[in-house]
Amino acid sequence: MNPRRNLLTALSAGLGLLGMGAATAATPAGGAALAAAGAARVVTLTHLKSKPGRLAHLERFVRANWFAMDEIAVAQGLFVSYEWLDTGSDEGPWNAIVMVTYVDEKGFEGIQQRWAPIRSAHQEVRPDGMGLKDLGQVLETHNLFERQPFSVKRAIPLRRG
Repeated sequence: MNPRRNLLTALSAGLGLLGMGAATAATPAGGAALAAAGAARVVTLTHLKSKPGRLAHLERFVRANWFAMDEIAVAQGLFVSYEWLDTGSDEGPWNAIVMVTYVDEKGFEGIQQRWAPIRSAHQEVRPDGMGLKDLGQVLETHNLFERQPFSVKRAIPLRRG
């Protein structure tokens, strides 16, 4: 299976788990910040492209900077979770996604004022001595609405005979 398909499979599984209210590894509060049942939440997907040979460096940068702030946001109930997903290669128009799940349908707009102090208090960390511009770039960001999963009816067994 190709790396992009692996990423999309992982992404689909991740969205499915989040839709069922499961906490991810990035939710130290155990999902306590989950929105009320039945409400939509915004999941933001940020597509990144690393410079050749720098995908692992880009991941370390994101974890040391973005995720350091995201951890605070989860603790304060602003986010539900955050994740890093990548294709494992330099190929393709993008090779990594950062996925952030917010507590409601407002997404970042709903937490922007409470996020500002977190952002301003953070000092950039350069784990490999390089900044984002040295490692890659943000290509685009998409907001998706996470809705309750559809009910699946049990299959009725066929009668033989």
